[in-house]
Amino acid sequence: MKGYYLFPDVHGDEIVFVTEDDLWRYRGGAGQRLTSDFGVVIRPKFSPDGKWIAFTRLQQTDQGTTADVYVIPAEGGEPRRLTYFGTPFTRVVGWTPDGRVLAYSDYKTPFPQWRELYAIALDGTYERLNLGPATALVYGDSGVVVLGRNNYELPHWKRYRGGARGVLWISRDGGKTFAKFLDLPGNITSPMIVGGRVFFVSDHEGVGNLYSVDLSGGDLRRHTNFTDFYVRNASSDGRRIVFQVAGDIWLYDPAADKLERLDINLPLSRKAKMAKFVDPLKYLEYFALASGERLALITRGQAFLVPSWEGAVVQLGERGGGVRYKHVATDGEKIAVATYDGAVEVYSIDGRIVKRLEPGVGLVEALAVKGSKIALANHRGELWILDLESGAASLVDRSEYGLITEMAWHPSGRWLAYAKPSGVYALNIRLLDATTGKTYDVTSPTAYDYSPAFDPHGRYLYFLSRRALNPALDPVQFVYSFAKHSKPYLVVLRRDDVSPFVEYKRREERVEDIDVEGIERRVEPFPVEEGLYAAVVGLKGGKVAWLKYDVEGALRYYLWSAQERRGAVEVYDLETKMREQLISGVSAMKASPDGKYLLVKEENRLRLIDIEKKPDVQSREPGRKSGVLDMGRVKVYVEPEKEWRQMLREAWLLMRENYWKGDMNGVDWDAVYKKYETLLERVGTRYELSDVINEMQGELGTSHAYEIVPDFEVDKPYLIGGLGAEYRWDGKCWRIVKIFAGDPSYENEKSPLLAPGVDVREGDCLVSIAGVHLGPGAPPEYALLNRPSDVVAIEIERGGEVGTYVVRTVRDEKYLIYRHWVEENRRKVREATLGRVGYIHIPDMGPGGYAEFFKSLNAEGDKEAFVIDVRYNRGGHTSGMLVPRICVGVFGKFLTRYFKPFPYPELVLPKKLVLVTNEHAGSDGDIFTYDFKHLGLGPVVGKRTWGGTVGIDTRYKLVDGTIITQPKYAFWGEGVGTGIEGYGVDPDIEVEIAPQDYREGKDPQLEKALEIIKGS
Repeated sequence: MKGYYLFPDVHGDEIVFVTEDDLWRYRGGAGQRLTSDFGVVIRPKFSPDGKWIAFTRLQQTDQGTTADVYVIPAEGGEPRRLTYFGTPFTRVVGWTPDGRVLAYSDYKTPFPQWRELYAIALDGTYERLNLGPATALVYGDSGVVVLGRNNYELPHWKRYRGGARGVLWISRDGGKTFAKFLDLPGNITSPMIVGGRVFFVSDHEGVGNLYSVDLSGGDLRRHTNFTDFYVRNASSDGRRIVFQVAGDIWLYDPAADKLERLDINLPLSRKAKMAKFVDPLKYLEYFALASGERLALITRGQAFLVPSWEGAVVQLGERGGGVRYKHVATDGEKIAVATYDGAVEVYSIDGRIVKRLEPGVGLVEALAVKGSKIALANHRGELWILDLESGAASLVDRSEYGLITEMAWHPSGRWLAYAKPSGVYALNIRLLDATTGKTYDVTSPTAYDYSPAFDPHGRYLYFLSRRALNPALDPVQFVYSFAKHSKPYLVVLRRDDVSPFVEYKRREERVEDIDVEGIERRVEPFPVEEGLYAAVVGLKGGKVAWLKYDVEGALRYYLWSAQERRGAVEVYDLETKMREQLISGVSAMKASPDGKYLLVKEENRLRLIDIEKKPDVQSREPGRKSGVLDMGRVKVYVEPEKEWRQMLREAWLLMRENYWKGDMNGVDWDAVYKKYETLLERVGTRYELSDVINEMQGELGTSHAYEIVPDFEVDKPYLIGGLGAEYRWDGKCWRIVKIFAGDPSYENEKSPLLAPGVDVREGDCLVSIAGVHLGPGAPPEYALLNRPSDVVAIEIERGGEVGTYVVRTVRDEKYLIYRHWVEENRRKVREATLGRVGYIHIPDMGPGGYAEFFKSLNAEGDKEAFVIDVRYNRGGHTSGMLVPRICVGVFGKFLTRYFKPFPYPELVLPKKLVLVTNEHAGSDGDIFTYDFKHLGLGPVVGKRTWGGTVGIDTRYKLVDGTIITQPKYAFWGEGVGTGIEGYGVDPDIEVEIAPQDYREGKDPQLEKALEIIKGS
C-alpha cells in the first residue's frame, strides 16, 4: 500500500521518513514502522554513525502546538525525550560532527520568529550555539560551515521573494565568523554539502527544484526538473540526497547524476481513517429553534432534528461527512439547511426531505425561511429570494461594501428585514416586500444597525444600533472612546399603532402588513443605558430579549483565539417597562417562531427556556427543570476519508470565491484542484491532509493563505513551568547564566527568582527543583514539567553552601523574556544619548502591540527624539491607529509656573524619529514600515521587511474547526501600488546582523539608528 511520504533522510542504504504520522525505516525494499501512536512526528535525521534517529514530536494544547526533540535507535526501540522546551517552534535540523542533535527553537527568545540553534547531547544536556536566528547548520571539510537563515519550507506560499526568504551564510574558520554566501530571488531551503558543493532547494525559477553551487557561491546548477509539484524537505548523508515530491520519495546520486523515484509499499494500518463518533457540543456550529419541542442544529457539518425532551433524533441529509451543511433556519413548520457549496435542502418538521435545490447563487452566508420563500445572502453581498415551489431565484438587493449576514421574516411571510452594509462604516436596516420585490430603508444609512428581529405578533421590528455614541475619556491615551456604543431600538410597523414606550396596548391578532411610508420616523430607542449588545429577539407577550456583553480587553479574543465571548441575556417587558437578567454566560441565543421559547448556548451546553417560567439556571443536569438539553442523544458519525475529501474541496472552493483577484493570480485553479485531489487516496492522517491543503493553497503564491488546525487528535502535552532564567550545563551543574528581569513593577514581568525573600544570582548552581536532583538526563525543564503557575521549592548552591527557596513558576516565559529584551534596548538608547532619546518597540499590530506603544510612550513621553523598533512585528490591524500618533509630531507645549512643560498634542511622538525594521516585520508591520517611509518621518534602518500584505479575516472554518483563510484584502499604497506583497519594504539604510554579532552581543541595527539620531 502506498502512503503519503514526508521528511525523508538517508544514511547509506537506509532511508527514514514519516507516514501515518509515524517514523518508518526503509531498507532493501521493505519498510519497518519505528513509532506507533506517538502523536505527529516530523523531521527525522540519522546520526552520523547511523545508530540513532532524532526527530521532532508535535503535540497540541488549547493554547497551541508544542514541539520537542526525541531520539530512537535506528534499529527500533523506545523513543527517548531529549528536550523539555515546550515551545511551538522546536525542530530537528541535523547532527553535529561530535554526535549531538542539532535543533532550532524559539526557546528562551523574545519572539516566536527568533529561533536559535541548539546542540543537544544524548544525555539531555544542551548548548545554545549563540549564532543568533538560524534554521540550519551544515558541516563540511576544512572548517567550512554553512549556516541557514529562514530556511523554512513554504508550501502555503510558493514563489516567495520577500525579506524573510531563505538565505545561506558560510564560515571558513570552523564557525567563528560568517559571511553572506547565497541569496537568490527565491526561497532557499534544505542546505546540504555533498562532494564539495552546497546543495539546496529553491523556487527562484518558479518551481521548487534541487540546485547546487560551489563553495564560492558560483557555478549554479539545477539537478531536477519538476514542473508540477515542488521538491521538498531534501536531506543527505554527504553522498546521496533524498527528498519528497507529491507524497513520493526520490533519491538522487550527485556523483552519477542519477535520479529515481522509490517504489515504496508499506503495511499501513490506516487507523486514522476509521469511522468514529464525535462530541456534538464540541463541534456545534449553528442551531435554530422550531418550537418548544424541536430544534435543528448543525454539528461537525452534519444536520440534525432534535426533540427537546422525548423522541428520536433524526439526522437530516447525508451521514458521515461527505456533504457539509453550514447554515440552518426554520419557521416552525419546515427546516432549511444550506450546504457549503450553495445547495439548499428543505425538510418537514418531522425530518422528511421535501426538496433539494441548487439555485447557483454562490456560497450561502445567511439563511431565513418562511412559508414558500427562502432568503439567501451570499459571499458577494447579494440577497436572493428562492421560491420553493418553482425553484426560481430572484436577486433583490446587493451591497457593495460587505456581506449581508442578518435577516428575519415578518410573521406574515411577506416582509423580510435585513441589515445591509451601506457604506464603508455603515449598516442600515432595510425591508423587502417579497410580493413586489421592492426594498425600503427602515433606518438611514448613517449608522451601524444590525440584528433585525420581529415581534411574533408582527407589530414591531427590533434591531440594535451603534448610535449611542456617549464618549468616555480614556485615561491612558487621552482620547474619547466609545466603549459602550450600542442600544436596542424598536420600529412601530403600523401608522395607527402608538409607541409602546408611551402606552402599550395588548393586541392578540397578528399584524399582517407594514406601513412603509414614514417608517424611518417610527424608530425609537429602548429606555435602557448604552452597552455592548450582540443580538436581539422578539418574544411573545410584548417581551424582548437581548444578549449583552461586558466591556473587556481585546487580547483574550484576538485573531486565532478559540474563546467565545459570553454575556448576559436580559428580558424587557414592554407592558411593565421592567427589565431583568434571565441568564449569564451565554454566547448565542435563538427564539422560537412563536416567541414562547428561547434557546441559549452556554459553555458546553444548550439550555431551552420557557419565557413564562424561570429555569433553574444553576443546574447543569439535563431535564425540563433546568432546561438543559441532553445532547448525548445526538450521535455524530464521522468517516474521516469522506470528510477529508470534502475539506479539500471546500478549501479550494472558498479560495476560488474569495481570493482578492478574480483571475486567481493567473493560476488555473480548476487544474490545481484536479492535481491535488489525486493525492487524497494516499493521505492517511489529518496532518497529511493539512500538508496537501497547504500545498494547494500555496499555488497562488500569496501571503496569508493559512490553515490553522485546532487538533491533530494526538496526546495532549504537559506544559513546562518557567523560572524566568537561562541555564547552561558546565560539566558539573546547571548554572544560571541569565535572570530575566524585565520591568519588575509590572505584573508577570519579572523572574520568580527575583521575588521577595529569594536570594538567587546569575552564576549560581541550580541543584534541585521540586525535589528532583538536576544533572545530565534531568535538566531544569524536566523538573518543571507539568508545573506552570505552580509553587515549587528550589535548591541553589553558591560558594559551597546550599539555600532553599519557594517560588511560583510562570506559565509562559515568552513575555517576560520579551520585556527583558525591550528594557535592555531602552537602557542602551538611554545611555548612548544621555537620556535624550526614547525607545519604543512594537511587537505586533494587534492589541498587545498597541498597548506596548502607549506603555513606552507613557514612560518616555517627554523625550526629544525616539527610536521606533518594529523588528519581529507579527502584524495585525492597528497601523492606521498608530501612524497619526507618529506623523503629527509635537509642535507646541503647555507652560506652567512650577513644572516642566507638557507637550502638545498629547501622547504623540516628537518629530525626530528613526525606525528600525527587519525581515520579520510583516503584514501590518510591512504597512507600518511603508507608512513611516512614505510619510518621510525619518530614516528606516535594517533589512527589507517580510512582504505579506494581502489581508484576511477568520470567518471561515472547515468542518473540524480548522480556520481556513483566503487572501482577500490587498493593500494598495501610493507609489508602490500592491507591490509590497511578496517583496517587502526596503530600508533606507540596510544593516545586516551577522551570526558573530549575536555571539558578541552586538546589535548593529540599533547602533546605526543611534548613530543617526545622535547626529541629527
